[in-house]
Amino acid sequence: MNQSNAYAFARMAAQGDLRPIHSGLRKLHRGQWVVCRSEFGLELAEILSETQDHSELDLGPDPLNPSSALWVRDANSQDLWLWEKLLSVNQDAIPACQEFLLEHQCDDTLLEIATSIDGKSVAFQFLGDPSEQTNRRLDDLSEIYQAFVKKSEIYQQIEQGCGPGCGTSQGCGSSSEGKSSCSSCAVAKRCKKP
Repeated sequence: MNQSNAYAFARMAAQGDLRPIHSGLRKLHRGQWVVCRSEFGLELAEILSETQDHSELDLGPDPLNPSSALWVRDANSQDLWLWEKLLSVNQDAIPACQEFLLEHQCDDTLLEIATSIDGKSVAFQFLGDPSEQTNRRLDDLSEIYQAFVKKSEIYQQIEQGCGPGCGTSQGCGSSSEGKSSCSSCAVAKRCKKP
């Protein structure tokens, strides 16, 4: 197998779409979780197939086509923890976003909000195709969503850590051995050395 053409198929966590992931020299395995980069941004994905050579797949002439993603690294426990928190925040934000739509006479029903794991991309999924009026409001809707996220507890933890002395033996989120057990701080890399 030509490792430079190695691909595995994966389900992207944000929007549930299937796509090939270009893995370079990395061998990926079914059931493995990875962080990858797509046109949507930095995403979490579950590998659905073993790594294959590009020549064995019908991906077209360009192995880096826009429908594929690039493997960045294997996912770790902090990535999975962060993803669970983001899903919860997204669910909590739906009523606020739906209320905004109703206030602006948009009758479309918002079903889900999908975000990249780094929070830089957002997609709104509606029941059916959204109206032109709703499409014109997507930038405003994105701002409403971002404002909601910035008020969330997880955003505050990621931005500020878990409190005074975060990551030290005296800080919030520390284990009895004096090691930080705060996942949000580990994700943010804001824990201080004891």
